[in-house]
Amino acid sequence: MSNQNVSQGARVRLLSAGVAGWFVYLVIDFLVHAVFLAQWWRATASYWLPPHELFSRLLFGYASFAIYCVVLAWLLMRLFGDSLNLLIGLRFGAIAGLVSGLGSVLGTYSAFRMPPSALVVWPVSILLASTFAGGVMSWVLIAVRPWRRVGIVIVAAVVLFIIGVVVQNIFFPTPVDHIFQSGGS
Repeated sequence: MSNQNVSQGARVRLLSAGVAGWFVYLVIDFLVHAVFLAQWWRATASYWLPPHELFSRLLFGYASFAIYCVVLAWLLMRLFGDSLNLLIGLRFGAIAGLVSGLGSVLGTYSAFRMPPSALVVWPVSILLASTFAGGVMSWVLIAVRPWRRVGIVIVAAVVLFIIGVVVQNIFFPTPVDHIFQSGGS
């Protein structure tokens, strides 16, 4: 009975950490790409799918972030156990993000037409999102009540998303011709 309780507790911690990490990863990805790098995406538009097609495929990206975050949370639990703390989570998230970002962009660059600047942009964005996700996941994993911390993370993510939308629309508005653009170029 005791092993079953430990296993149940580990699953709850893993799920809560994965959810928290995923929300952080999503909001960091949004802030980096849709707000601060919006001009880069417009400047390199000839390499990408049209905006409406990119938008329609966002769920694939979100699913990949969820898988990444659950695996990262599992690794944090498995590798560090009771010695886990915020600094370890941040550092491990950064290392995992750097490895994942460099590996994926080099592989993608070898097979697809993309701007050379993506060799820097994508690993840096993955590094940032993974670092924050790793820190938040460790913060949730070490909590006595992990779902309370998940709630705090979700509220913070929603607030950051709203701030990002406001900043995006005030300082980096999307030109009308990019909003209604259809078809490939």
